[in-house]
Amino acid sequence: MKNIFIFGYYGFQNTGDEAILQVMIDQIKENIPYAKLTVLTYKAQETIDKYNINVVSRNKYIDLIKAIKESDIVISGGGSILQDTTSARSLIYYLSIIYIAKKMGKKVMFYGNGFGPITKAINKKLVKHIINKVDIITVRDYQSKEEMISLGIKKEIIVTADVTFAYKALPEIEIEEMLIDDEIDTDKKMIGISVREWKNEEKYKSVIAKAGDYLIDKGYEVIFIPMQHPRDYIISEEIASMMERTPKILQKIYSPKELISLMGKLYIMIGMRLHSLIFATIAGTPILGIEYDTKIYNFLQIVEQDNAGKVEDLDIDNVIKNIDNVLERRQEYKHRIDCVRDMLRKKSEQNILLLKSFMEKGEKK
Repeated sequence: MKNIFIFGYYGFQNTGDEAILQVMIDQIKENIPYAKLTVLTYKAQETIDKYNINVVSRNKYIDLIKAIKESDIVISGGGSILQDTTSARSLIYYLSIIYIAKKMGKKVMFYGNGFGPITKAINKKLVKHIINKVDIITVRDYQSKEEMISLGIKKEIIVTADVTFAYKALPEIEIEEMLIDDEIDTDKKMIGISVREWKNEEKYKSVIAKAGDYLIDKGYEVIFIPMQHPRDYIISEEIASMMERTPKILQKIYSPKELISLMGKLYIMIGMRLHSLIFATIAGTPILGIEYDTKIYNFLQIVEQDNAGKVEDLDIDNVIKNIDNVLERRQEYKHRIDCVRDMLRKKSEQNILLLKSFMEKGEKK
């Protein structure tokens, strides 16, 4: 039996990161059934209950060291955890795991990661020194690869796709029940909005509130979809309180598969959170992104969908212009989504195939 230790931003009720973890667990169990999994998490019991796997708490450093020591391979499990725009401390934390693993002679893999930006000089040096020791690197987009190369990463970097593209929707009857439970008016065309808090920016909230009113006045059902609880729910409530009309806010905490299925019922999805845009893409729903980070820009380029602008520069006239454009050309945007989605799904499957091949080669040595 091989021991696999996976680390990432798990246990924080972030739907995107939990989706990544769920797909990884499913893929490994299906393709490498002899492997024993251990996952780093913020909420140990919650992760055990949800996934039925071994866990290590992020704050129990002795247990963390032990888990690395007992592993055969350490995996950085998706997401954009290696960057210093939101927190340099978390970057150092994750780099330390990689450094310790390599010092112990362990194999390390990046599994469809996003990467960057790295802005501080000292962090750039640390990243270059440590990541050049990683055994196999797959990233979810070409911009992540270019960022790594620009920092002096000499290892082979394979571009795959976000792990969550392996997800598929739920049966139709279950989706209808979800909409009824949340009192969504299915007689109207539904438009989803996903928001998050971003640094000291406040102006964007009033812009999104006005855009929501505009859509309701046009006859659409506007639904705020929190991707991380309770943070996104609180921001959604703040924006809803600024509106003259009354939108819906999803009350329940849904699983990734449930949210993807629900997004398949939307007319369009307007999102700040990357995985709100990814989930909508998986569901085949046209998207309009709001750029708070370069990863949003990068993803919109890949799927050939529109960008409403950067959070700090968001303007209501431009946002409405972009919304109208997507609404008017919806079928064209949907066709683009459908074509790119199938390609990304195939690319995302390369992550598990590369891991399986890597582990099998190790066994033969």
